[in-house]
Amino acid sequence: MRLTLARDVKRVPSPWEGFSLLILAAAAVYLPLWLSGTLEVPLGSPLKFLGLACPLCGGTRAVGSLALGHFEAALRYNPLALLILAAMLYGAGSFLFLVLPLRRRIQLEATPGQTRALWVVVGLLFAANWAYVLISGMHAVPMKA
Repeated sequence: MRLTLARDVKRVPSPWEGFSLLILAAAAVYLPLWLSGTLEVPLGSPLKFLGLACPLCGGTRAVGSLALGHFEAALRYNPLALLILAAMLYGAGSFLFLVLPLRRRIQLEATPGQTRALWVVVGLLFAANWAYVLISGMHAVPMKA
């Protein structure tokens, strides 16, 4: 497995870069309104309506706590949400600062076996995070300002 800086003539965002740009732009509008108490729109997954916590329950509160400077609380709400936020910031940042101006893209070159192993690790992270969310009960704890 290795990272390469490949020349990319297209300046179109990849699906991950586009998704990251869209979600981060929406979060830039939603989070300040939500943190100030101006917006009272509850976010929830279909699993929550069934009485079950989803793997990313507490993710909005984790990012909100991080924005307020409460790193420990953010980790307690949902540690995986912070990893996903970092991946989204990377996706948006690489598009804005590498692809658009330099037409370069960082690519991971891996064999099919390495790719499968990477997906297994991602699946295990989600499963472990879901177990944490269910056992810790942090999905039911409201955010403190």
